[in-house]
Amino acid sequence: MQIFMKMKYNILGLTLLAVAVLSCEKETSPEQAERFIKFYGDYLVDQAYDLAALDDGGFAICGVGTLPDLGERMMLILTDEYGNLRSGFPKYYPEDDLDMETAGHAVVPIRGGQGGFFLAGTINRPLEGSLAMQKDIFLVKVSSSGAESWIKTYGSVFDEVVLSAAPGLSSGFTLAGTRIKEDGTSALLVMRVEQEGDSIGPPFPNSNVYNNNSANFILNAGDRYICASTYNKPRDATGTTNATDIWALSFGDDLSPNAQRLTSGASDEKATCVIEDDQNLFLVLGNRNISGRSEIVVHQIETNDALSITNSVLLTTISESDVDLTGERMVKTRDGRYAIAGPREANGDRQIFLQFITSDYNPEKQIIFGAAGDQAGADIVLPEDGGMVLLGTNRYEESSMISLIRTNDTGDL
Repeated sequence: MQIFMKMKYNILGLTLLAVAVLSCEKETSPEQAERFIKFYGDYLVDQAYDLAALDDGGFAICGVGTLPDLGERMMLILTDEYGNLRSGFPKYYPEDDLDMETAGHAVVPIRGGQGGFFLAGTINRPLEGSLAMQKDIFLVKVSSSGAESWIKTYGSVFDEVVLSAAPGLSSGFTLAGTRIKEDGTSALLVMRVEQEGDSIGPPFPNSNVYNNNSANFILNAGDRYICASTYNKPRDATGTTNATDIWALSFGDDLSPNAQRLTSGASDEKATCVIEDDQNLFLVLGNRNISGRSEIVVHQIETNDALSITNSVLLTTISESDVDLTGERMVKTRDGRYAIAGPREANGDRQIFLQFITSDYNPEKQIIFGAAGDQAGADIVLPEDGGMVLLGTNRYEESSMISLIRTNDTGDL
């Protein structure tokens, strides 16, 4: 087990939440562009989920925004390279007064954002003749200005939740998520959507691997998909749910996967992200629950040219005494190291953290952004012109806002 000791704190101005409106800080100038903190939101509840760096130097944020009298809506935020909101944003889908709530969990830029954006998430539908709600797949394609090209919903008699999306290997887009059945069990959901949303492929067939499973993250690696998933072991004879394991799947455009279990034991492990490390090598980020405490695990999987997973190894474990660490997203830095972003919880407070790992997979410096309160890291990307950008949600009492933090290459503000 690896235990890190080096930490640095950065304080976020959370009191802004009490009086904030959309991106209420002073506009960032070119001279300040290398490092900034920006907030986006209103007096209600906004939640950040996915972040993408765009070809023009700006950023796209997908999440959930709350509108008065309408409730939660899938939200798209576009900024320039300095974190300033672009004119007309944020956008909400749908914007009209419907008795349905939507959520955005993934954004895929088309041609770096110049061709628009593909957004994926969920919609809550009221069941006819019932007070119950059902979750279905909610997909939106928009122009570079955020104008709707089309909106599609897909569903079955079960709840379906999209957690991740990627460009298709040959065309369209690929979705990853979970299907929740009436008995509470889940089934892994990976399916393809054509470019204009006019057809959607069937999910993986049923099997012991794909039942009780959730596809949490999908990566387009150029010639294959790599999917990180969490497997809920079947209930035992007493009806008790056993521990969860991390599975990795490798497959091509035919969506016929080769799967491998990365963990197996009494502890709960859940997958959150996968990145490409080298040719035929990928890193799977996850979290392990040990005696009620969360720690980070990083696995390496090896594949071959036939798209099969041939080997896996646990590279490192990152933990702190009396602290919950949850790794949400991971990137490989320009100098060959790695950086993990997520929430760090200690003594009832949560902060956004940035954890560095050396090129030989040893934990090193950790940087913490936040103060007393509740701030959670959600994503991290590397802009083309240097530095790194973290996405988070900052809560204040019953309200929350989305934060965007740009640091230099060493993670410093």
